[in-house]
Amino acid sequence: MKRIVVMLLVTVILGSMVFAGGGRDSGTTIEYMNVFDPAQGSGNDGIAHREKYAEYQRLNPDVRINHNIMTYDQIRERAIVSGQARTGADFIHMLGEWVPEFAQMGLIADITDEMRAWADFNAFPESAWKVATVNGRIYGIPSVASTRTLVYREDLLRNAGVQVPRTWTELREAARRLTGGGVYGFAFCSSTRAVRGPQEFAVFLYSVGRAELAVQQGNRWVPGFTVDQAEQVFQFYYDLMFVDQSVPPFSIGWEWDDMDPAFATGTVAMVQNGAWMSGRAQESPTGSSWRTAPFPYHTNPSTYMEVKVEGIGNFSRNRQAVLDFGKWLYSRDNMAYLFRVDNLPARSDAPQSPHWVNDPIWRGTFLETARDGFTFPAIPLQPVFEASMVNVQEVLYRRMTPRQSAQDFFNKVRTYLDNEVNR
Repeated sequence: MKRIVVMLLVTVILGSMVFAGGGRDSGTTIEYMNVFDPAQGSGNDGIAHREKYAEYQRLNPDVRINHNIMTYDQIRERAIVSGQARTGADFIHMLGEWVPEFAQMGLIADITDEMRAWADFNAFPESAWKVATVNGRIYGIPSVASTRTLVYREDLLRNAGVQVPRTWTELREAARRLTGGGVYGFAFCSSTRAVRGPQEFAVFLYSVGRAELAVQQGNRWVPGFTVDQAEQVFQFYYDLMFVDQSVPPFSIGWEWDDMDPAFATGTVAMVQNGAWMSGRAQESPTGSSWRTAPFPYHTNPSTYMEVKVEGIGNFSRNRQAVLDFGKWLYSRDNMAYLFRVDNLPARSDAPQSPHWVNDPIWRGTFLETARDGFTFPAIPLQPVFEASMVNVQEVLYRRMTPRQSAQDFFNKVRTYLDNEVNR
């Protein structure tokens, strides 16, 4: 037993040296954790990142960029575990909703002064900086900004004589008519790994009278929705799965890496999705028929304005080097080059870059829907995200009615805010 403990400690120490800079002879190595994988297809954002890393290293021979490609759940887990050991990556690609949690845990550095002194600061919209800000302090550089839209197979809708839906009622009708012959009309994520699913849930919720997961009243945070509003969302899941039977019955627990391939292969005709699907369309035999539209709403148009943020690890020994690299990487032309295929850049001036790619099918819709976008509040919400998917599964497994699940979810959110956020 003692030998096993010693071996584990050695493994942790050696692993920490990789991120903390141990064993370097000269120069600076920037450990960067992100999801941009060059192996995902020709011309994608991952390849663009690899090209820019190489360019930066040519311009700065004493700097090496070590690209650690991971999934979002892996990045989150690695950041938390290494941070508890007071080590970690130098540069961390984050979902915007992680920023309050990571800042509270001390995993990312406060770079407020450096960002406000940056000549490019005003090139980013206030909404993007808002996602990177906690209690008035900035904890990263906004990189990707994108809304959620309806992504659909135009050929399948045309063959079925179905119009692009604009409301929940029309979405249910279209999904019913598209279902058959091995194709399902619609699909959603419901994994408790809690990445894409909670974002979709929040879009549904905001569509019911602009209800939010949490809002601030005075100096306290409270649920930003009523039980009745949540019930309508859970009922929507139930109706799609059981009343209409237009969602794959085997899809309970799906995450984005299940749903996106299902859409690409034609198992699903319509999904709620993001700008990255434009790059995947180029790699799919059916990609020429992929189209986008504002996501169908219940009482008001709704979309999640997702902003990704690049944070500097709080235990990095290379803070200034990472800042220099980050400001170079997310300058106007470099950012436009990085995100010319799969994602949309967070800078407002990106369309003025010679690298900007006009694309009305994808970029046009995403820019159009930004006016209906919301962002998550700057408080840790991971337990709320996970709870939303737990309660979706309670409905999908028929362990709770939509009403019971709505009440249970409301109670969980209120209890979490009272016990963890408002204390």
